Amino acid sequence: MKIGIVGAGSIGLLIASYLAKEHTITLYVKRLEQMDILNKFGIHVLDKFRISVCAKPIEHLHEEDLIIICVKQHQLNDVIKQINHIDSRIPLLFLQNGMGHLSLIQEDKKTVFVGVVEHGAIRKNDYTVDHLGSGKIKLALYKGESEYGKRVSKVLSQKDFQVEFESNWKTLLAKKLVVNAVINPLTAIFDVENREIVKNRSIRILAQRLCQEACNVLQLDFQTEWKRVKEIALNTGNNYSSMLEDIRNYRKTEIEAISLFLLNISKNSLPYTNFVYYSVKALEEKKGIQ
Repeated sequence: MKIGIVGAGSIGLLIASYLAKEHTITLYVKRLEQMDILNKFGIHVLDKFRISVCAKPIEHLHEEDLIIICVKQHQLNDVIKQINHIDSRIPLLFLQNGMGHLSLIQEDKKTVFVGVVEHGAIRKNDYTVDHLGSGKIKLALYKGESEYGKRVSKVLSQKDFQVEFESNWKTLLAKKLVVNAVINPLTAIFDVENREIVKNRSIRILAQRLCQEACNVLQLDFQTEWKRVKEIALNTGNNYSSMLEDIRNYRKTEIEAISLFLLNISKNSLPYTNFVYYSVKALEEKKGIQ
């Protein structure tokens, strides 16, 4: 397939590097400096492999067999403007945290996938990504034909980079949102590795409360999702969450897409979610992040 990947952060670089083994990849980036470096050096997956890709400015987005959007949710508005200019028949795959981005998708788009990424990755520089933990990419059809969705997932999946098709996009995104609503803000606020969500008794109590609030809003079973949160926190124990990495590197976080989204759709008060939302916003303000 000819695949366009919009965004060359940690996830964009990781996905492009593995898919480039079997597909023709074009990375669409915002900065010309990064474009030149990628075209010169390709993508380096730290301690694993290096692979060549083609990089172009986002303004040159053109027809592909599939376009994967890997930017963070607060960066989507500018990207959507570019996507809206291309043929509505080109399938799109959105890989953002939260669920707020669904309202940005134009009605005329024929096939739209949403998905979640279970891999751990950190971008070391403009062309190097450290693949910290392997997982799966799970995608579901937001609009279009389900059989086509199953075919796309099979085409993208590789032995060492698996892609699975899920039947219910709401459940897929909701379950990921619960994990993000617990692990991301707490690790950012306390500046700790993911394992501390379970290992630190006091943080674990806060995590339970956040998980309960998120499950109540999203109508998910608390016991099931709390077990899942703990498993992910331990399985990625040595990793730092993307939100903590954003704070450390003076980048805007996705707290609006995660905690604020829950606050906005909830019919009841969410005191713990409210607290972590403003705590992360305070960290952003302290760092001068806008």
